[in-house]
Amino acid sequence: MSIKWSLHNQVKDKRGFTLIELIIVIAVLGILATLTIPKVINIKSNAETAANEANEKIIRNALERYYADNMEYPNPDSGNKLPKEALKDYLNLEEKLIDEWEYTKTGEVYNLEKKQH
Repeated sequence: MSIKWSLHNQVKDKRGFTLIELIIVIAVLGILATLTIPKVINIKSNAETAANEANEKIIRNALERYYADNMEYPNPDSGNKLPKEALKDYLNLEEKLIDEWEYTKTGEVYNLEKKQH
């Protein structure tokens, strides 16, 4: 009988978390979330900006190398697109990245802009 009574007391003494403890844990998690979520969002935005700047430098470099070899900038394809065929030896970017840019040329001056989505 003493073993049964001993087991009963052990089960009776085990308790879960109180409501106050759970509320404090949830509050701490909420505070941590409000501090970290904006930083994660900014990291993605900063990465996209950095990638766009790097792609623009690569394209401008290809245009300048084309100019150095041909003494003129290439004419844009229809729809103010970058001339992929003319730049194939100078530009090594995925086609979908090249299509994100608008290219215009007026005389010896060109303009390169990221298309707005």
